[in-house]
Amino acid sequence: MVHDAYSRRRTAVIAMALLLTALVPTAVDSLARPNLTFLAAAGALLVLGVVAVMMRGGTTGMVGDDPDSPVSSRGGVNLLLYLSPVIFLNIVFPLVSPRMAESSIGGVQMTYVVLASSITVPWLAQAACMPAYRAIGGLMAERDMDRITRRFCEVWPAMFLQTLPLVGLFAVPLWLATGWSAQAMGAYLVLCGAHVLFVQSLVLANVGERRGLWALAWGSYAVALALAPTLWILPPMLAAATQLAAMGKHLVHVRSFERLGHRSFAGDVVRGLLLGSVLWADKFVLFMVTEGTFQVVVVFMAMLPAVLAYNFYFVNLAPNVDRAVAGLHRAIEREPLPVLASHSTLLSHIVDRAVLRTAAVGMVLTLAASMLLGGLRPEHALLAVAVSVASWTFMMLTLLGYELDYIGEKITAQVLSAAHLLVCVLAFTTLGANGAYGALLVADLALAAVAWALYKRHWVQPEYTLFWRHATSW
Repeated sequence: MVHDAYSRRRTAVIAMALLLTALVPTAVDSLARPNLTFLAAAGALLVLGVVAVMMRGGTTGMVGDDPDSPVSSRGGVNLLLYLSPVIFLNIVFPLVSPRMAESSIGGVQMTYVVLASSITVPWLAQAACMPAYRAIGGLMAERDMDRITRRFCEVWPAMFLQTLPLVGLFAVPLWLATGWSAQAMGAYLVLCGAHVLFVQSLVLANVGERRGLWALAWGSYAVALALAPTLWILPPMLAAATQLAAMGKHLVHVRSFERLGHRSFAGDVVRGLLLGSVLWADKFVLFMVTEGTFQVVVVFMAMLPAVLAYNFYFVNLAPNVDRAVAGLHRAIEREPLPVLASHSTLLSHIVDRAVLRTAAVGMVLTLAASMLLGGLRPEHALLAVAVSVASWTFMMLTLLGYELDYIGEKITAQVLSAAHLLVCVLAFTTLGANGAYGALLVADLALAAVAWALYKRHWVQPEYTLFWRHATSW
């Protein structure tokens, strides 16, 4: 982490922001009530400053270049469009929650049913969409969206039906924990199923990097939610309709109803469930042990820095990693060994800088969110810090797991994720929210350290791990 000036600077930023974040609860306790407003304002200004830096784009390009220099204005626009669900839903949900609270489903307040679905879907989506990427994976390098869309439409209907039993995997423990009525659980199942349809429909917009179409879907979702908050099935169905319209003539191929192989489908689903659990399992388990009565605003605002940093990586930094990997592949095919070695070193530095930059952005945002929440909700300052820092470790473990998965260490990434999930369940079933997040923070720091060591081991010679290991295994 300190092998060059760039890495040392980012590591110092991470350490300093972490230290200041740890001091926020003490600062909140020592400040008079009027001064807490200034703490919140300082946090808000810091958020704006970091977001402005993120919106500049940026690259982790050539090793000798300034990795913070902007690539183009499109980087910031794409990030803004990609974050549209975070922006839209955080605006709309607080406005419609009072109207939802006035309605109930089977004796359960609608707010709780919708909240349960909202914390299930991000985790569920990871598993529900993973098989789709395998189905179109062979076509993605050519970027021919007509062929990709046709292939997706051929497998989508059967894949959707194959995925639906996953909803039951979440529904059973939720029902056992809450004891909800059959009507309330039925609404939860239908709502999760509708969201599976929606998130799978977004695969093409994501693969094609059609950020405008992505934002249109989430904008439609938000509008439907704002206009008819008690018509809970409308938002995901209307949002999915925008993606169906974009598929156009290719929708005729859904008649093929091609089924994916059971073994590969099951493997992708398990992989998605385990990898997705690191970022999202804590919210689901927290809902079950508290029956939805936890501090929703504090928990969700505290996790936003991790979500923002994670999306920043995939929109602004991951494309550079992909291009560098493609360049290494070409070098293996065409270049002599000395040139290949330079490409390998370059790729290793690019990935390192992308990971460290994401970590630094996430930790500074964590500090900002802790200050903001400490000023606005001083009675929950400790919870805010615990959730925000723990979420940062979740994000880092997820990112390092992704890098391990990317380079071919899929089982390693899943084992690390499974360890997190086990600790998560044990922590929330034996400790309160503060204690659980504290335990998860300690555990995931250890897991992230292990993941970092394994990541460095495999990415220090990426040409071997990515390509030659497979060639020499014959």
